[in-house]
Formats: sequence, structure tokens, C-alpha cells
Amino acid sequence: MTQHGDQAGQAGRSRRAEGTDEVVFPVEYGEPGRWAVVHVHGPLDYHTASVLDATVARLWDFLAGGHLVLDLSPMTFCDSSGLSRIITVFHQCRERGVNLLLAAPPPSLRRILALTGLDRVLQIRDSLHQVLTEVDDPPADGDPDRSGSPG
Repeated sequence: MTQHGDQAGQAGRSRRAEGTDEVVFPVEYGEPGRWAVVHVHGPLDYHTASVLDATVARLWDFLAGGHLVLDLSPMTFCDSSGLSRIITVFHQCRERGVNLLLAAPPPSLRRILALTGLDRVLQIRDSLHQVLTEVDDPPADGDPDRSGSPG
């Protein structure tokens, strides 16, 4: 199993690039082709949704069929632009053969995902630890609860 946290290549936890007002979402890397985690700090809204796009776009070659994890535990707010961006990332992942997992969405986002039915399409886990354990230890013999295939 891969070590998590700083040993796995975690970037800094700042929401702003040092010395600028540019918003950044830190990325934690596993082994190439296995997984990457985007830590969505603060709001995911009209002003920051494009940052998620740019962050994810830089990961496609690295992921090459692996798992993209959006760590939503540090997210403080999500508006319709943020939700739309999560859906867009989901579609981009499917097109590229990458598995998207949402880790620890806040209760407000969980309610929205349930109301819209997206909780039946997106793979949602209670914690980042749960996701990383899952992607580091893939299921044997196609366990449907851990296989990564949406509904």
C-alpha cells in the first residue's frame, strides 16, 4: 500500500499561490497511473470553478486510467457553478477511462447530490482515508461496492 500524506507527494495546503492572489487547489500524487487527489479548499463557485478545470487538466497524462479523487472535506461552499464543474469533471473522467471519486463532501453538498440524483451516479466516500485505502488496495473478483463502476 502506498504511503499517504506528505510522503506521497502532497503539495502545500495554501489556497493562494505564494505571493499572489491566485487560487490554487493542492494536489497529492500516488504512483503514476494509480491516483491523484485534488484538495478543494474553500469555496467551489463561479470564481474558483475554472481553477478546478485547470488543476484537473494537468493531471490527465499522469492518471492514464487511474483514479481522480476530489477531496471535498476542506470545501466551504459549492454553488451551481461548482456543481456543474464536478459534473463536467465526471464526464471528462469517463471519456478518458479515469475513475472519479468524491471524498468527504460536506453535508450541504451531500443534500444537493441526493436531491439531484447525482449520489446514484457519482462515487462518494465518507473520508479521504477510505478512498485512498480503496485505490491502493483494489477489489479482488469484482466486488461491486468497490469496483469503481458507476450505477
